[in-house]
Amino acid sequence: MKIEARWLSQQGTRTADNRDHAGLGARPGEFLGIVVDGSTAGATNGDYARAIVEMTVDWFVQSGDEWNADLISQAYRRIHQSLREQFRGSASLLLVHVTEAGALTALHSGDCVLGQLDGEINWQSTPHTFANALTEATLRDIAKSPLRHLLTQSFRTREYISPDVLSREKASGTFVLASDGFWAELSDAEQIAFIDGDLPAHTDRDDRSVLLMRLLLEAPFTISLDERSSPNLYTRLSLG
Repeated sequence: MKIEARWLSQQGTRTADNRDHAGLGARPGEFLGIVVDGSTAGATNGDYARAIVEMTVDWFVQSGDEWNADLISQAYRRIHQSLREQFRGSASLLLVHVTEAGALTALHSGDCVLGQLDGEINWQSTPHTFANALTEATLRDIAKSPLRHLLTQSFRTREYISPDVLSREKASGTFVLASDGFWAELSDAEQIAFIDGDLPAHTDRDDRSVLLMRLLLEAPFTISLDERSSPNLYTRLSLG
């Protein structure tokens, strides 16, 4: 499998720093991509998001254990315990792990959302918000609700909640790992324009970011990172 990755991030106007962070990690036959969005409340949530990304990628690259959802859940418990000694905050996270055979596992907690791009974006997960806590709602309806800013679940320091898990036996195509500033504040047309590099200049906006991962099943296992990727990206690629 060949993996082509690109990170696109635009800082918002509501905080002094861009609190959307992404990471890419690779070890022989496996690849991991992660997006973490630090809450706008609290001065250190950008640093908290960065630390989650870096600790996740470092753990993945250094660990020799066979991948499974229980393994990453245990790792996140350790990461959570370590970070709660340094931070008081909250962040949303979305992680995607892919093997060279095409098996895909996604873990998410908070309001980062996974989609698949095929002309338009078909969203594969739903955010953990009060807007859809008691009844199902489309992502566009969730985006319109003020209750979407209240999260039922996130990677918060005051308590550990295991991320939800999605899986596919074989995946290919282009996957989209998006922060809420992307999926909630941009129209469908603006989202495609953003992916094409046309960043809208709204005067009031959240940080908006998307990690694109194109999976080509029939190619040898290689990683290609677009040199035009935005800052706030941490990479460790160890292919053996």
